[in-house]
Amino acid sequence: MTTAGYLERDVQAGDVRLHYQEWGSESAPVILMLHGFGLSGHMFDEFAERAQHRYRLIALDQRGHGDSEWAKDGDYSREAFVRDLENFREALGLDRFVLMGHSMGGLNAVAYAAKHPDHVRALILVDVGPEAARQGVDNIRRFVQGPDELEFEEFVQLAHRFNPRRSIENIRQRMRHRLRQTESGKWTWKFDKRFRDPNAQLRIGSDLSNDQMWQLFRSIQVPTLLVRGAESDVLTQDVAERTVREMPKARLVVVPGAGHSVPGDNPDAFTEAVLTFLDDVESGRFQGEAQQQPALAEQANATPLATRRRYRVLGAVVAGAALLAVGGTAAVFTVRRLRRRRTRRERLLAQARRPLEAVQQLDAERIGRRIEELADELAELGRRTAREAQRRLQEVDAERARHLAAELARLVEERSREAPQRARALAERVDGSRLRRSSQSVARLTARAGAAAGRRALRSLVRGTAGSARRAAAWRR
Repeated sequence: MTTAGYLERDVQAGDVRLHYQEWGSESAPVILMLHGFGLSGHMFDEFAERAQHRYRLIALDQRGHGDSEWAKDGDYSREAFVRDLENFREALGLDRFVLMGHSMGGLNAVAYAAKHPDHVRALILVDVGPEAARQGVDNIRRFVQGPDELEFEEFVQLAHRFNPRRSIENIRQRMRHRLRQTESGKWTWKFDKRFRDPNAQLRIGSDLSNDQMWQLFRSIQVPTLLVRGAESDVLTQDVAERTVREMPKARLVVVPGAGHSVPGDNPDAFTEAVLTFLDDVESGRFQGEAQQQPALAEQANATPLATRRRYRVLGAVVAGAALLAVGGTAAVFTVRRLRRRRTRRERLLAQARRPLEAVQQLDAERIGRRIEELADELAELGRRTAREAQRRLQEVDAERARHLAAELARLVEERSREAPQRARALAERVDGSRLRRSSQSVARLTARAGAAAGRRALRSLVRGTAGSARRAAAWRR
């Protein structure tokens, strides 16, 4: 039948009736498109609308999908799909064409190109490679194995949750081609319902091992474009890059804002990538990833011998100059670094000697007397501010004070090993309210010198009478 912009047609291809959609002029170069699992040829609608002014576009509903017949014998093997495609080509009288395949259709396209290379001008693979990410495949399987029958809008909402990149209206239009109405008035999938039955005796896919699948991709000799959706959970970036490296004539394009269903997720970017690729193929400018390095080698070999020798001599001179420059720079930096190290070492030694000299100059007797004087001053201040001290005492956590005192003693013991560095700082801080803490450290540091007065002061500060300790704490606050 004829609809706006394209034709809907059927053709007998061997033992199965196949349905397809067609856009563009019959005299234009042909692009034959194969959809993914559970879909139909209408998945390429947006691309076909954009490319029909240049190409004759044919979107095939593969066996068991869309409006094509289901396989009566349950044969959905790779060989059956390839056989259908060859019968379809013969039925339409096609000779050479560009073959495009998405996901499952991409694997069928690779298998067809390997078996019938004379009929394939170029290959376009959409989000498919020799390996597929398990998570993405499981997501698709769970989606198509959902409820058997639903209201139409329930299917729309289900599809939108599966692919939120599309608008509700876009999904509604797509679902009209993927669903059929049942006698109950509800809707169900068009594809063979046996795909959702784990007990169905179906022959699906191929028996190729992982290594054999990679070898199949490497065997393709026609120019190939691999298009990956940047947000795809089926084809990883690593697998895509490896694929184009190992295929003889392959190029990778990553389409932003697209998942696994690239042609509909971002049709403008997808169309641009495909048309650019086909322009390069038709003009002879196309080069795959694996061809670029040999091309550079051929360009080098095409340079005259004398020129190459001059380049080598010039390169040697430049390299020698660069080595001298690097060596000289390295020597300068080495000398500077050694000088900085020597200066730093001398500075550190001087700093280490100064605290030691300061310790040697400490007068333990004088410090002890100063500590006792300070204690008397604190006691006098405590008597004059008894009322204020009483109020402050209510805010004092005696247990915490004892804990802090014990912690201070432990720290003093540890820091005694750092006498040269700590002594100077402590000596400089022997003033006012900090004298107690400094004197404790100094007393520890000079214990072996007989600072008995210092030890008495430390005991009076830490273990003194409760009244004196509380008054001192209140004064500090």
